[in-house]
Amino acid sequence: ALGQRLRKLLLEEDLFIHPLAELFLYHASRTQHVMERIKPLIKEGVVVICDRFMDSTFAYQGYGRGIDWNIIRSLDEISRQGLKPHITFLIDIEPEVGLSRHSGRNLDRLERESLDFHRAVREGYLELARLEPERFRILKGDEPIEHIHSIILKVVKDLGL
Repeated sequence: ALGQRLRKLLLEEDLFIHPLAELFLYHASRTQHVMERIKPLIKEGVVVICDRFMDSTFAYQGYGRGIDWNIIRSLDEISRQGLKPHITFLIDIEPEVGLSRHSGRNLDRLERESLDFHRAVREGYLELARLEPERFRILKGDEPIEHIHSIILKVVKDLGL
């Protein structure tokens, strides 16, 4: 419940949030999610899939907002409680194309950011993938969703997850 409220505040509210405050709020949400949901599920032997996790903070707050990665890394280590994804699928697409898919719907606070911001975020994700090629699988976001889905399923099955 706390994580959902923080997400609503961070994404849906139309207010200025200082980049450092934004960083702390995302880490508070992640800590709550890890302690309340992810760790208990892992203890039960459940495979946990997240649509966003630690890499989003490095890309958005690091590259997008310009916050030093050392600051992010310190908070990240605390909020993840030692957990790290076995595999990360980066569905890569040009920001112009990705943003054009949002036409006709209300955009959240981050989606309303400038094209330069979204280009920087993409570069952040690609840099993370370059730094950890053994964990990342980069998929083309302009492929049909069924094709992307089949690749993800195959990789996960091949890993025995």
